[in-house]
Amino acid sequence: MKYDIDIFYYANIYKKESRKMIFLIGLAMIIAAIASHIMPVTYRSTATILSPKEGRAGALGAYLGITGLAVGNSPDEVVWSILRSRRMRRDVNEHFDLENKRKSWWVLDTYAVTGGFAIEVKAHDPDLSKKIIDFAIVNLDKVNLELDITPQRPMVKVLDPATIGIPASRETTKKVLSSGLFVFLIYSVF
Repeated sequence: MKYDIDIFYYANIYKKESRKMIFLIGLAMIIAAIASHIMPVTYRSTATILSPKEGRAGALGAYLGITGLAVGNSPDEVVWSILRSRRMRRDVNEHFDLENKRKSWWVLDTYAVTGGFAIEVKAHDPDLSKKIIDFAIVNLDKVNLELDITPQRPMVKVLDPATIGIPASRETTKKVLSSGLFVFLIYSVF
């Protein structure tokens, strides 16, 4: 049994269906562009924190005279887990009374940078994004005091304090192109 299907067979299918395909791709790209412009502006604030490289020396490190040998999680990971915790989210919502405000939202994230890490908050309000970072840094010491995680006070040292939030990129071009490519691939499958 021999099949005579080659690349020209598929080219003829695309040629025959090109008008429908171009219409659907164009429609999807226009909808993506309109949706991107309708979405509210997201404001982003960032603070840079120096990495607290102090760790507890393990038994092997103490025996060998190596005092900087950290055991378990690094101090950065401990701070990151506190910042991303439900406890921190609850404290921020209570402090700024965000539960009772309509259409208020925020997202806190951390990521590594050279010599430390950055705390980034995306929110609906530029002033709120800065205030959340400042509160989270102060609240770290409160959580540290309650849980007795480390004797270091303050728990982190701020290299670059947070500034008022700047508008984040909407990435309209990326969304438009990806929606067009997605429709092309889906249409090709069917």
